[in-house]
Amino acid sequence: MRITTILSPHIDDAVLSLWAVLAGPGDVRVINVFDGVPDGQRPIGWWDQLTRAENPITRAEERHAEDAAALALLGRSAVSLGFVDAQYGNGEARLEPLIECIARALPHQSAVLAPAALGEHPDHRRTRTAALALRERGFPVALYADVPHATPHGWPAWVTGAARESNSDAAAEWERSMRDAGLAPAGLAPQVRALSTTEQEQKRQAVGCYRTQLSGLEASFSLFSRPEILSYEVIWPLPPA
Repeated sequence: MRITTILSPHIDDAVLSLWAVLAGPGDVRVINVFDGVPDGQRPIGWWDQLTRAENPITRAEERHAEDAAALALLGRSAVSLGFVDAQYGNGEARLEPLIECIARALPHQSAVLAPAALGEHPDHRRTRTAALALRERGFPVALYADVPHATPHGWPAWVTGAARESNSDAAAEWERSMRDAGLAPAGLAPQVRALSTTEQEQKRQAVGCYRTQLSGLEASFSLFSRPEILSYEVIWPLPPA
């Protein structure tokens, strides 16, 4: 039986973006990529400042505990790769070690779900680049709309089923991000999942486990004042390389 493995750039990305996959049947694994504990010599990062963290090491430990609690709601757990978040100014992670580390962590016969990097976060782009390199090695890879970075302008109308395109900015930005990754968005067939009311409530409960992050997610992305953002999930299966 094939295993589904979600590459989560940071702690919380898998739950925010792929709740339906995590809550679904089958063997689903999560690999947290940029979830390392900083060495204590670095200044506190910009995101930690936004979420009122006083110590980056303590905050990293808190986030790991929050993630374990959220995933435990579904009987899931995460593997930690321990690369350090870009917010701590450690420079870009070298791509080859990142690819090899992910490859070693992937279970045998694993299908990979990776972020589409539909925003400007460098860690999301690196994770996507590593996944596309693994696709060249024969791993089945699909990309997912990485909430909340994918949705600062909301969902495109083709996701929500709106009668007209009220959000052309989001659609255009998504297409640009896909082209930047060397993909032709017109040739891909996205799978849209509209969560039921019950699923939305369950997802919000899981997201609520990330208590240290909630203020930042709302301040930067209006995640909770726009309930539609947590109501949809999008995946693009990629053809074999």
